[in-house]
Amino acid sequence: MSFPDSSVLQDFPATLNHRNATIFITLSADDSAQQAIQDLIDTRFQLKDRVSAPLKGMENDLFAKSQPLDSLKPKLRVTFGRSKRDGSFDWPVEEVINTLGAQKRGAPVASLYGFGYRKSALGLIQEFFIFTQMLDGYLNGLEWLKQERDIQSLISASFKLLHCLHDKGVVHMDFWANNVMVNLEQPTLAKAIDLENCFLTPSDFLSEVLAFQFGFFYRREIFRFVIEEDYDLMVMDELDNYAGVDRERFDEVYAASKHENISRRARREIFHKGIVVTS
Repeated sequence: MSFPDSSVLQDFPATLNHRNATIFITLSADDSAQQAIQDLIDTRFQLKDRVSAPLKGMENDLFAKSQPLDSLKPKLRVTFGRSKRDGSFDWPVEEVINTLGAQKRGAPVASLYGFGYRKSALGLIQEFFIFTQMLDGYLNGLEWLKQERDIQSLISASFKLLHCLHDKGVVHMDFWANNVMVNLEQPTLAKAIDLENCFLTPSDFLSEVLAFQFGFFYRREIFRFVIEEDYDLMVMDELDNYAGVDRERFDEVYAASKHENISRRARREIFHKGIVVTS
C-alpha cells in the first residue's frame, strides 16, 4: 500500500501479517490481541458487510472497523494512495489520518491502535481495517440519553466537546449524538469518534462551519428530544465562546442545516467555500 501520508506509518512500527492481510500497529501485539485480529481476518473471507464493533476476544480493549472496497476505483485509489477528484481520500484512509492527527494534538478522541488491509489475488486492497481504543465507561450520546433522559446535559457536554475540538484545530463535519461518547462517571466529559469526515486545517468560513455543525447536530435525532426554540437559545449562548462569528452568515446556513439534508460532499463546500448546497 502506498499511504498518502508516509509519516503515518512511522507511528505504527509493528506489523502483523495473516493470510493476505497486513496490519500496522503501535506496539507488538500481545497474544490475545494478535489472535483476535487474526480471527477477525478469518471471518472476512465469508462476509462482505461493514463491521463496526468491539473486537471479539478483546471486548475491553479494542474497537474494530472493517470496510470492504466494493468497486474498482476505490480499490485502486486506496492501493496506490490516490485521492478523489475533490482532494479527499476514501473514508478509511481519511479516518486514519484524521484520528492520528487529532490524537497527536491532544484532542478528546478514541486513540488509534492500528490499521491495515486485505488484498485480493491481483494485489489490490479489497478491505480496510481500523482498530481504535475501546472507550470503556462511555456510551454514545443517544444510548446515554435513553438511560439518563437529560437532554440538556447531553447538549451541554456535546457543545463543550465541539469547542474543545475546535481549540485543537479539529473540524468534525459529522458531529452528531452517536459520535459523541459520554463518560458515565463524569458526563460533562466526552470524546469524539468517527473522524473520517473531518478537517485538520483552519477554515476561512468559521461562521458557516459552526452553523452547519450546530444545525446538523439538531437535525440528527436531537430534534426529537428538545423544542427547537430552546435549542436555538443554547446555540446562541454557545456562540459567545467563539470569536469572529458573523451572525448574518451564520443564521442562513444554520437554518438550512437544521432542516435540510446536506451530503458529505456538500459539507466540503461549506468548509472550503462557505457555500451550502442542500438536497
